[in-house]
Amino acid sequence: METSSRVSTEQGVIVLQYLARALFAILAVLYFNHSEGFFFTVPTATPWILAGSYLALQLLFLVARVPHATILASGLDLVILGIVILLDGGEPPPTMALLFLAVLSNGLLHGLKRFLVMLAAAEVVLAIVMPIRISYSPGGAETAASASLFLLAALTVCMLYFGLMIWRNQVLSRQAVETAWRDPQTGFISRTALTSTAGWLIPLHDRLSSPLTLVLVHHPDINALAETVSQRLRRSDVIARYDEDHLALLLPSTATGAAERVLADLRERQPGLRAAVMTLNSANAALEQVLYHLQTAMPRTRDDQDHWLAHASPLA
Repeated sequence: METSSRVSTEQGVIVLQYLARALFAILAVLYFNHSEGFFFTVPTATPWILAGSYLALQLLFLVARVPHATILASGLDLVILGIVILLDGGEPPPTMALLFLAVLSNGLLHGLKRFLVMLAAAEVVLAIVMPIRISYSPGGAETAASASLFLLAALTVCMLYFGLMIWRNQVLSRQAVETAWRDPQTGFISRTALTSTAGWLIPLHDRLSSPLTLVLVHHPDINALAETVSQRLRRSDVIARYDEDHLALLLPSTATGAAERVLADLRERQPGLRAAVMTLNSANAALEQVLYHLQTAMPRTRDDQDHWLAHASPLA
């Protein structure tokens, strides 16, 4: 549990990203060691020098915590990978995939905006590197260029697809949060949001010796009820969607009599309204407990003039 908590922090993600960079750097070095030759004539130790310098600079960004370290680290990724693609003797160069892997990882970690910036920067790097490779390609230049451009086009399409998926996941995440905290049908906060955030009203009103009345309201047409409630209640009152047919109302600084008058006015506007009401007399009650207590009192109500309102018994 402690390890997973560390990984979920921003510093933990940065460390994991550095470890991934180190792994891919080692894989690239092993690839060059088993290749027949480089695209340009360079010393055999060049891949090791590049990998060592790259990892040392990335470690410096990690340890020194320089300003905009993540942006500098991503820029260094693009520069080094551009050099690596120039050295890759393959046609098309397999190391081109690492460039798009860097773009994708930035998108997954930092969102769609960083993904699009990195994708544009990667295309700029390739726009510089690929013409150099094609112009220096020894024999079969057209075939080599065709294969490289096909790989480039295929990877670009893949990255655009992944970008669309990142954008979709962000939209779904925002919708999930909004649905969890705001009921999309009525526009009021949800039951989860109510019980998670409004419980502090109970001890506060007890400390202030001020009455806090809770009400559970039922109506067959929840949309009409929601519209009427939003027009009638004060800005200081808390309104939430309790379940399919009920709204929960928290009326601060409101005694039982005042709450009854408000509910009677709501019933005049919306015939068929039924309600259970309770004014708290204890600071030890949990909000979810009080709402459940009101729910158990609702079956005592009927749709007639004498029994539409039920007073819940005080909590023990």
